[in-house]
Amino acid sequence: MVDVGVSDKIVTRGLENTFRFGPGFGAITKAGVESFLAINEASGSPTKTVAIVNEETTGFGAGIAGIMTAGLAPAGIEVVEVLSHPTPSKDFSNIVLKLKEIDPDVLIPSHYYNEGVLFLRTLQRQKVQPKAIYSVLGGASSQYRFVSEFPDAAQYVMDCNHWFDPTNSAALALQAKTNADGLHFNYEVFLAYTAMMFTADAIERAGSGDRSAIMEAMASSIWEGSIMPYGATAMDAGQNTGARPLVTQVIGSDINVVAPAEYAGTSAVFPRPA
Repeated sequence: MVDVGVSDKIVTRGLENTFRFGPGFGAITKAGVESFLAINEASGSPTKTVAIVNEETTGFGAGIAGIMTAGLAPAGIEVVEVLSHPTPSKDFSNIVLKLKEIDPDVLIPSHYYNEGVLFLRTLQRQKVQPKAIYSVLGGASSQYRFVSEFPDAAQYVMDCNHWFDPTNSAALALQAKTNADGLHFNYEVFLAYTAMMFTADAIERAGSGDRSAIMEAMASSIWEGSIMPYGATAMDAGQNTGARPLVTQVIGSDINVVAPAEYAGTSAVFPRPA
C-alpha cells in the first residue's frame, strides 16, 4: 500500500499486490494544467510565456515538463525554457541567473523539499519576480514548515500537489491533533494516515489476515472514509482512479486551497503583487 509515491511505474508493472491510494505525477500534472489555465483565464489571460525548472534524477520532473508543455500549447502559452537539475542540488545561482535573462511570465518548478527551499530562496535573494510561481509537485511550495521558516520566500507561491479536503471535519480534526503534537501537517502525515485507514478497512472487510483476501478487498474497495478529496475508492490495476490533487497558495501565514472551485476557500492571487 503506497502512500506518497508519485512515479506511475508503481502501478504500471502488473503487480497485483500493489495499490496506490493517491494520484501519480501524470494525473497531478494534467490537473495542474487544467487549474492553471482556469486561473489564468479568470485573470484575463496575462500569461504568455513560462519556464519550467525540474529535477532530473528520479524521472518525475522530466515527465511533468513534457505534460505541461503539451498541455499549455493549445492555450497559446509558450514554454520558453526547461531547466533541469540533479537531486540533490546545492546551488541554483546559475539557473536563477538564466531565468532573470529569459524573464518568463510564470515559473513552474518541480522538485523535492530541500531543492524547493533553496530554489525559492535564491529567487528571492536575486530579486527575480515573475507574475506567478505555480509549482507542480513543488516540494516546499505547500509545506507548512517552509511557510513558517521562510514566509517571505513562500508568499503567493502556488502548488498543485497532494492536499487534504479542507471541507472535511475529520481532516481538520487530524490537522489540529498533528499541530498540537508539535508537528507540521504535511503530505507524509495525511497521506500515510489515509493509506493506513484504507488498509484497515480492507482487512476488516476481508475478515482475516489472509493475503489473497486482503488483496481482493483492496482491489474491490469502495471505501468513503477518506479525508482526501477523492470520493469513494475506485481501484484500476492498483491505482485509485478517484484520486486528485488540489491547488494551494501561500497567502499570509496560511496555505489556502484556491482550485478547483468546489474545494477553494479563497480565490487565487494572480498575478501576484510586485
